[in-house]
Amino acid sequence: MSAGRPARSLLLAAAVSLGLTTLAGAEDARIALVVGNGDYQRAPSLDNAVRDARDIADMLRGFGFTVQESHDLDRTGFESFLRTALLNIPEGSELVFFYAGHGIQIGRRNYLLPTDVAFESIYDLPVQSITLDRVVELLSARGSTHVAMIDACRENPFPNLRLAANLDATLFETKSGFEVFSTPINSLVAFSTSPGQVAYDGEAGGNGPYAQAILDAAGQYSDENILTMLADVRQRVYQSTSGRQVPWESSTLVQPFYLVQGGTVATPPSADSAVSQPNRSAAPAREQAVDLTLPFARELPLGERLAEGIGGPLGDVSVIEAPQHGQIDLAGGAPTYRPHLAETPMAGRTEHVVRDRFTLGIGGAEPGVLKVSVQMPALACDVQAGDALDLQGVGLYRLPNQIEPRRALADCTQAVAENPGVPRLLYQLGRAQQASGDLKAAYDSFRAAAAAGHVRAGHAAAMLLLSPRVDRAAVPIPLDEAQGNALLEQAIASGDPFAMHSRGLRLLRNGPAEADRQRGFELLERAAELGHTYSMNELGAYFLDPDSRWFRPERGLTYLRASAERKDIYGYNNLGLVALRGHGDVKPDPAAARDWFERAAQGGHPLAPANLGRMIMRGQLGKPDPRAALRWYDMGLARGDGWGGANGAGIILGGDARPLGPADAALRAAKALHLPSAEAAARARELLEGVAAADLDRAAQMILNELGEAVAVDGRAGPATIAALARAGSRAGLEALPPGAGPQERLLMAARAWWAQNPPRVDLF
Repeated sequence: MSAGRPARSLLLAAAVSLGLTTLAGAEDARIALVVGNGDYQRAPSLDNAVRDARDIADMLRGFGFTVQESHDLDRTGFESFLRTALLNIPEGSELVFFYAGHGIQIGRRNYLLPTDVAFESIYDLPVQSITLDRVVELLSARGSTHVAMIDACRENPFPNLRLAANLDATLFETKSGFEVFSTPINSLVAFSTSPGQVAYDGEAGGNGPYAQAILDAAGQYSDENILTMLADVRQRVYQSTSGRQVPWESSTLVQPFYLVQGGTVATPPSADSAVSQPNRSAAPAREQAVDLTLPFARELPLGERLAEGIGGPLGDVSVIEAPQHGQIDLAGGAPTYRPHLAETPMAGRTEHVVRDRFTLGIGGAEPGVLKVSVQMPALACDVQAGDALDLQGVGLYRLPNQIEPRRALADCTQAVAENPGVPRLLYQLGRAQQASGDLKAAYDSFRAAAAAGHVRAGHAAAMLLLSPRVDRAAVPIPLDEAQGNALLEQAIASGDPFAMHSRGLRLLRNGPAEADRQRGFELLERAAELGHTYSMNELGAYFLDPDSRWFRPERGLTYLRASAERKDIYGYNNLGLVALRGHGDVKPDPAAARDWFERAAQGGHPLAPANLGRMIMRGQLGKPDPRAALRWYDMGLARGDGWGGANGAGIILGGDARPLGPADAALRAAKALHLPSAEAAARARELLEGVAAADLDRAAQMILNELGEAVAVDGRAGPATIAALARAGSRAGLEALPPGAGPQERLLMAARAWWAQNPPRVDLF
């Protein structure tokens, strides 16, 4: 190996983070995530990056790691890879993350560069790169032991460039080399060279000196503490580079880490040595087959089912042919199947089935071959109410606006009854209950799931404790900031991006000190790096707010565009608002605003319809068309936007939507009065004051008919109307009206009963 020239200089950092808690049995899982980026679109290509990644991946497979490997990832691909990887990591696992590709240092932080990186603005850093220390934090939150190996080109692909990296938009120069960063207690950081020095590339078509030294030393020292191996690596690199490159380590380890599980094997790894690698010894004599149908889950213990299938004990089990869509874990002797989970949208779908095949060698009195076929239909609750980025879910998800409340509620109620105590299903039942408007039941389900260890459920419970949109007078959930924030912090510690978002936006907007606001910014960016579009929108809105201390329109637009590129309805709506108002030297563009709002409305955004209605009535899209505007306002009202009801009522009372009349206006205004927007409610009440008593009663009768009460719409509140109103109120759990209640009280009670039966989606706002 020649020292060569530092044209493609390499750095390999190994960070080992040992968590303080481990779930029972999870310590047996050993997961490796490997990325090689070489085919860059706007930066110099790296000929050896993919080869380096493949070599390290093969080495780790040989040591028994389950490897998830990907090459030439762009930014969204990198996000997806990390999310999928996190989804497949059992808590308490031993983890290795390896990256080969471009990387840069900016402002004392290290960034990994996707293949589509293009810094066209000083604000592009957070949407064009992946922050190394955040990846380490995310993986450390999942694993009991974490090793990050970064084999990055240290020749700066973007010299003479200055980028904003912090909340205050201070510009930093891009630099070659990686900065040393702090890691958690019980950790090891090993760099291929001393801080600030150059690591050499080596000969073309091979590996860098440090990567090659790791590959050479791994087999010899696989059963010894990694510190011993790194001492040998340092000597090899020093010799191969004639003393010009000296690896450097910093350790806070309090327990050893071994490449071989338990540190018990001292032979070099081979493809056949891994626990779940195929056993290519002579085929046993007897062959049997078992077909299994099991519910799709994160892991499926197979021992008892297979023994039943063959009518006897399995004996010693080995893997002859590995599954294509999962892995077999033989820890403890009994096989467990873990499917490879992937984020899969379920909107518009009613089922999901995964199929796989594998072959086992079995012992017992008559050793033989067991061919296994497994079919795994997903539970209907997972299909209807699974959540995105839920690291304890099964990858199937619907966004809040995609849940079908009644079906999800029925399916998840049944799933919990048939599978009591499964935290994932309890959480998804809570999602269905929340979508159905039963917030107290949702809160109880979330707390039960969180108590059983479900991280996202803690976030969901926290949001109900903190949300200003919950009617505390009607729903017995306390407004408890301390308890809500404590739940968010617990979820953040477990790596939940939704908790990072929710806590981050509160700190950024309302943090009492600069350090709080900086932490809020950091949390939002951590969530955004996993593709959390809510965080992208919050950051975009913050930097586009003229009242913000850090008002930077171009910076805000960078985040909003990133959200829209990921087909997020909130990104669409926010870009519509920017186009409508203009910014800086950019003039308003009503046509572009209409297009963004329509895309958002079609996707289920609750406020976009009213935005379109306003544009129509203001003549920003041509001659005002009250009927067209009313259609949009009605869509918004149905989604829980009070302005949809108030503005729609105003159009009707203005005489611009005949034959609709005052009763139709009163119906809309009454519904708007029960929605959280105080301004919209005030306008609705003002409109109601001018409606005649008979029309108020007609509106109440119209609502009662919508609720299934067959009453005449005649504007006279006779016995039939009063009885129907009492029934509707009773079903909604409302107190009876006092004697002598007037037409407005009757209408408002009918409207409240309507929302009880057709609850607004508070999770959409």
